[in-house]
Amino acid sequence: MRNPERIQPLLDKIAKLWKENPDFRLGQLIMTITMTGEHNPKLFYIEDDDFLKLLEERSKQLSKKE
Repeated sequence: MRNPERIQPLLDKIAKLWKENPDFRLGQLIMTITMTGEHNPKLFYIEDDDFLKLLEERSKQLSKKE
């Protein structure tokens, strides 16, 4: 099992960077951080409210698996 203590520092750093660059959508921020050179328009252009809906849906699905 991966160390769960790694999660909060990572989220804190993402939150800080996002607050410093509030015009980014979350997908844009993630793609900018990773700089993979690959183009993923679904991730890059997804609006945050749509991302949140997907997150809520996946959260329900993953909760059912436990």
